[in-house]
Amino acid sequence: MADTPSYPWHGLLCLNGLSGYHETPVLVVGETPKQHRIEAIERMGLAGRMRWLNPGERALVPRYAVKRLVPCS
Repeated sequence: MADTPSYPWHGLLCLNGLSGYHETPVLVVGETPKQHRIEAIERMGLAGRMRWLNPGERALVPRYAVKRLVPCS
């Protein structure tokens, strides 16, 4: 992989809350020094904020919460 990823790329948002561990598919469309800017693919909740994202909405999340999906070849 290259040092600077080209955007957008697919990933999994990993959330660990009271109801257990969840991985939700997202589209990563940008970044800041400490966060990724994600776009929701399906309706999803963000941990600890009581905030819901509908498909197409964007939010900033910590970098450690996103796993990059690598396509199979």
